[in-house]
Amino acid sequence: MKITVDVDITPEELRSFLGLPNIEHLQEQMLSKTQEYLKEAGHSEYADILSGAMQPLFAYQNWVKDMLTGATSKSTTQNEDEKSRNE
Repeated sequence: MKITVDVDITPEELRSFLGLPNIEHLQEQMLSKTQEYLKEAGHSEYADILSGAMQPLFAYQNWVKDMLTGATSKSTTQNEDEKSRNE
């Protein structure tokens, strides 16, 4: 036996039904403070730290790009060599 119940309720109504607090105002404050902090981090002494922390990521991206473009150009060169041998 299977019973399915569909409930059409808003998140606010469900929150009050379950007795949970409304933290929407707190979420808005936290979001605005986080945005302010991130804006300040780009213009402060943390900018050097953040840019230094990103260097390994940039190096990895360049390595992957070189590997992919190198693999593509090698396969193209190998295909051309094989075609010239077959002729």
